[in-house]
Amino acid sequence: MAGGTVHHLIQTGTVHSLTLHAGHPAHAGSLPAPHDWPRADQVDPVALGVRRSRRFGNETGLPPYVRRDVDSKLDALVITADVMGGLLVVTGPALSGTSRTAWEAVRRNTPTDTRIFAPSPGTDLRALPALLRAAEDKSSYALWLDELDGHIGENGLDVNLLAQLTALHVPVIATMRDEVYDTHRFGRHPASRLLGGADTVELTSLWSEAERTRLAAADDPRLVDAVRWRGDSGVTEFLALGPELWDEWRRARRAAAHPHGHRLVRAAVDLARCGIEGDIPQSLLRGVIEVYGAVPTGKPFGEALLWAYKKRHDVTGLLVRGSTSTRWRPYGSLVADAARSPESEPVPDDVWILAIDAAKSDPGLPFTALAEAFRGILLARAERGDVDAMTALAALALDLEDVEAAMEWYGAAARLGDARAGFELGMLLAEHRSEVEAIPYLEAAAAKGLHGAASVLADLYQRRCAHWLWVAADRGEPEALSRLKGPLSPQSMIPPPGTS
Repeated sequence: MAGGTVHHLIQTGTVHSLTLHAGHPAHAGSLPAPHDWPRADQVDPVALGVRRSRRFGNETGLPPYVRRDVDSKLDALVITADVMGGLLVVTGPALSGTSRTAWEAVRRNTPTDTRIFAPSPGTDLRALPALLRAAEDKSSYALWLDELDGHIGENGLDVNLLAQLTALHVPVIATMRDEVYDTHRFGRHPASRLLGGADTVELTSLWSEAERTRLAAADDPRLVDAVRWRGDSGVTEFLALGPELWDEWRRARRAAAHPHGHRLVRAAVDLARCGIEGDIPQSLLRGVIEVYGAVPTGKPFGEALLWAYKKRHDVTGLLVRGSTSTRWRPYGSLVADAARSPESEPVPDDVWILAIDAAKSDPGLPFTALAEAFRGILLARAERGDVDAMTALAALALDLEDVEAAMEWYGAAARLGDARAGFELGMLLAEHRSEVEAIPYLEAAAAKGLHGAASVLADLYQRRCAHWLWVAADRGEPEALSRLKGPLSPQSMIPPPGTS
């Protein structure tokens, strides 16, 4: 690629805007002129087959590259190919990052003004050597073939064409999936000789400890998310699948798609956003789904579960099975993306409440962490005068067995005119402090027509009446004793003398 010799990089299956040939494969004589090929420092890696990563903020198009353990070997091979020409193939499982790893090696080890040609699969490449020999621009050139199997054959890359390109010192950098490489490399496949003469570098989806250490040092939010949320999947799988899973899930909300499945996954994602990073009971998911509205007709839960659990790209589903057949987790990229997406709505209060209620009896759920997280959210809203947040804080305080805090928050809401809060405060005061203190709140609730308030107030008055009649009778007032025998004061409701 250097020293004024002709070098070209061609990529399979991907097309740069300057070299795109839509429709039918290109024929000999229709290849773009070498001087029109984009320079290496102008190429969009996505046009070379690198998968996009999700962007919600000011991130660049791709997250920073994290060096792989094979990079040293790959660098040496690219440097050699840059000088001598030849075929270099990076192989690996699907979504293992072969395109990004190969391209970063080219970018590191070739001149920035190298001209890159990335034809569509099936492009007729037979005229390429003649085209390069006739080029007036004596820049470096390179051929990049992403998914090489789409570029080999009678009119594509074969042993003869590779020999001509090698004579021109043009390196050919290619990628292939492991199983596709094995199919073409071994046995009597026509491409066996071609691949047999290539240098190869094998990439794996599993990252070594050293690679994970380098990943952990990155500060790009997408890489930080990969460290935290990738679960059992590989780093590159997480980064590559994230955008697809997010888009599929968001589009599933349409009535003609999978609205029930969408809600099921949303339930899991929202619960994870609350703080349940482990397995989620299926029963809790069922309950949370109802928070989002009526369940779509004709979409049973089992069907929604099968859709959500189905593996995409043989890697993961939108939901991941937990430790048992009735416990599930959302795939981590969905949680990470929901936390960062400006489109995401806050987790509804009812979801928090259901999660906390479930955690009371399920040791596998983080009750204290959920309660404290919800409390923090509610406090911020309560400080802005949000009455619903105040009543929720009161209910949460009762969950934490803090009656005084519950009365404080119900009182704050009652002072802002919330009749239900006043009623709940009255009930707590009557039970834990003083019936006398409870009466004004219960009367206010009854006066506002709150269902049940009048009956509770009547019972309280009846108990108070019985109490004072007993006091009066104890003091020798004959009328009090006769009234205690009346129908309005059943014996079961008369407390022992001296109680209040």
